[in-house]
Amino acid sequence: MPDVGTRTIASIPDLLAIAPGEGEGEDGWELSDTRVVSLTFELSKTQMMDLLPEGLIRPIPPYAKVIIVDAPDSPAGPYREAGLFLGARDRVQIRNVLLDAIVQGDEQLASGRRCFGGSRRAGTIDLDVTDDGISAVIAAEEGELCRIRMGDLRRCDATMLKFDALLVPGEEDGEPGLLRYGVRIPLPEVEGTLSRDWEATMPRGAGVWRQLRPAFNVTAFATFGDARIEFPRIPRARAAR
Repeated sequence: MPDVGTRTIASIPDLLAIAPGEGEGEDGWELSDTRVVSLTFELSKTQMMDLLPEGLIRPIPPYAKVIIVDAPDSPAGPYREAGLFLGARDRVQIRNVLLDAIVQGDEQLASGRRCFGGSRRAGTIDLDVTDDGISAVIAAEEGELCRIRMGDLRRCDATMLKFDALLVPGEEDGEPGLLRYGVRIPLPEVEGTLSRDWEATMPRGAGVWRQLRPAFNVTAFATFGDARIEFPRIPRARAAR
């Protein structure tokens, strides 16, 4: 039998503050000259089951993702966000559930929470990109949350990269639920980079970032070009009921 999450959605902090689609733009924020950094790592079953929302199925192997979006311009001005996601299955679909996100800038945080919901809070993301590598330090009020190092960068055909749909805790028909949103990349049109030597480290401590212990590196890549952050929606299969 598959392992199914038991964490109640109502217990997840900061549910969606607006109805889906009330943000600026038709379907989401259209971004240009944007760098998206994505890292996937395996973790232990115990770590995952403590955090997996009810109704979702644990993937094999258990994994988590860190996704950084760095856009020079957006409806909220320059926008930099680092999200921590937990891999899951929603029936047969692969999904990644937002656990926590750090947003840099007060106005940007307010817009991000209003438009995309979920647990988004203030912090800093120091991102450095050179020909030799990519590094980032993600921090919040409690201190450093995650340190990323990506070396041995190789240009690649971006169409070989994969962006699964994301889920964010929100409201569905007035009740707590999981809404679908995503970071969408027009892969044939952007630059792609793979890292063959990388690591993500989280200091021990309280909070979801510090609870997770990367056990095995899966993949790390970056894109540069256009991107879109979609507004949350009720998943189509559920909306059709």
